[in-house]
Amino acid sequence: MSSLIKICGLRTVDLALAAATAGADLIGLVFAPSRRQVTVAAAQQIAAAVRALPPPRPLIVGLFVNEPAAHVADIAATVGLEAIQLSGDEPPDYPTPHGLPVIKAIRMIDTPLEQAWLARIAAIPTVGQGLPPLTALIDAHVSGAYGGTGIQADWGRAAHIARQVPTILAGGLTPVNVAQAIAIVQPMGVDVSSGVERDGQKDPALIRAFIAAARSA
Repeated sequence: MSSLIKICGLRTVDLALAAATAGADLIGLVFAPSRRQVTVAAAQQIAAAVRALPPPRPLIVGLFVNEPAAHVADIAATVGLEAIQLSGDEPPDYPTPHGLPVIKAIRMIDTPLEQAWLARIAAIPTVGQGLPPLTALIDAHVSGAYGGTGIQADWGRAAHIARQVPTILAGGLTPVNVAQAIAIVQPMGVDVSSGVERDGQKDPALIRAFIAAARSA
């Protein structure tokens, strides 16, 4: 089965539709403070446009960092999010908003918090295809940053985790290296943000190239 492909940090309807047309399985909307942050109003417009597409279409993922669960649940309901990504220091007993699938960022720094999350993910059976109830997103550790840095993760360690739990690989992926990364890590999915940007902006041609390269792996 080919890897799920997530294009993260989309901020406009046009770019979200470009990613969908290119074959993305997941599109990520960033609600955490960053240059890729979207407003709730913009996210509603993007989500409505994506939901209007014929199937198969991408799932809409909202990315949050250290937000109260009630606030995440409110935004998820308002926007119509279909999965949640937690990229901060959320505890492993963090409530699941509306029963949506949760993607938890793991930066392989072997803290008790990360170990507890990996244990929680491993304890939930994965049934069928698509996005499981809980998934680990493996990213590079950069002090003070919560993703989107363009720094490559340790593929060897990521492969070890991917053999144990459902895993999406992130961190420094590009159209040039994503096929090699998939071959080495064998993740359930891959995630890209800065790797499909040119001059700090998402580039439709790079999005298409990334998806084509990932599909060829």
